[in-house]
Amino acid sequence: MSNKEKNPNGICKTIPNLISSFVDTFIDYSFSGTFPPHFPTPPPPHPIPQTRFSSPDRLVAIGDLHGDLEKSKEAFRLAGLIDSSDRWTGGSTVVVQVGDVLDRGGDEVKILYFLERLKREAERSGGKVVTMNGNHEIMNVEGDFRYVTKKGLEEVKVWLDLYCLGNQMKSLCKGLEEKFEDPYEGVPTWFPRANPECFEGIRARIAALRPGSPVAKRFLGRNQTVAVVGDSVFVHGGLLAEHVEYGLERINEEVRDWINGLGGGGGRYAPVYCRGGNSVVWLRKFSDERPYKCDCEALEHALSTIPGVKRMIMGHTIQDGGINGVCDDKAIRIDVGMSKGCSDGLPEVLEIRKGSGVRVVTSNPLYKEKGGDSKIGLGLLVPAEHVPKQVEVKA
Repeated sequence: MSNKEKNPNGICKTIPNLISSFVDTFIDYSFSGTFPPHFPTPPPPHPIPQTRFSSPDRLVAIGDLHGDLEKSKEAFRLAGLIDSSDRWTGGSTVVVQVGDVLDRGGDEVKILYFLERLKREAERSGGKVVTMNGNHEIMNVEGDFRYVTKKGLEEVKVWLDLYCLGNQMKSLCKGLEEKFEDPYEGVPTWFPRANPECFEGIRARIAALRPGSPVAKRFLGRNQTVAVVGDSVFVHGGLLAEHVEYGLERINEEVRDWINGLGGGGGRYAPVYCRGGNSVVWLRKFSDERPYKCDCEALEHALSTIPGVKRMIMGHTIQDGGINGVCDDKAIRIDVGMSKGCSDGLPEVLEIRKGSGVRVVTSNPLYKEKGGDSKIGLGLLVPAEHVPKQVEVKA
């Protein structure tokens, strides 16, 4: 009896999948310089997004990153989450990054790779990295590229060229059952209000980021839009009582479906609660640096409808004076504009530990505690009206 008859479903049947995995690894390493995470059991293509998480011993919140990989890494190092080789050292810490990875910088996809790798490394150590959708993720999936940079267009095009090359290599293997669709199918070749020099970059960005596209499905489709961790609710812009009444789990599932091209929105456009000034990713009622402009009554109403939640933590609006709280610290604003594409602010992160409250971890010398670590400086959360301007620390 031949080997084929003895083992019809043996190693020969797995070769096409091994080739596909090798090609994916080759493409990822060619682009990012790192190997993709290894999953012993492949994750489901469209997992139900987790909305509520138990209270961890240590919780770290990181604001908007906007295409600046180096500043992103600085923020993670500041919190003791990665080492000098960018490997996870946070143990069982839970990290929430509140969105706006995209736009204003040229390292957008590289940051997505960085966060994807840290998610896997954190899980191995009992920790977790939660990534969220900001208004700039929603805008890019909708095809609104007002804040994209030239380097951002180039980066996505390079990635998509490699992705298409990988599909061409896989298509040579007849044993693969996977169908390889052209990501450019249906994408216009001409854009009336854009510079012709940008046409190719715009086409690539639409092809890579529109609903159901490669970047959307691989990275953004696994994000949360709202997350409750212990007694804190995280959202990019803000939550109103009407959003809570609609359902936090429902919001996460519908946005996930829309990004993955499975419906849940209005075709090209996001669900209505992600569009407009009062939407969950655009709201600024609680993030104005002038405390008297913050609607504390609406905030308290929203928080009262989420059992066990004491505070809302948000990004979206740059706080020139650093992370701060308003409305008796029931609203904590953590976008410090750290990206060079924003205000090039000093990285800061928010830390919440069981039994020791909330504090800011910063390199700003104006917040240093006596006897604290001279490298990072630890500061207690202070009301917005008392936050001094940031001072750059010379190495």
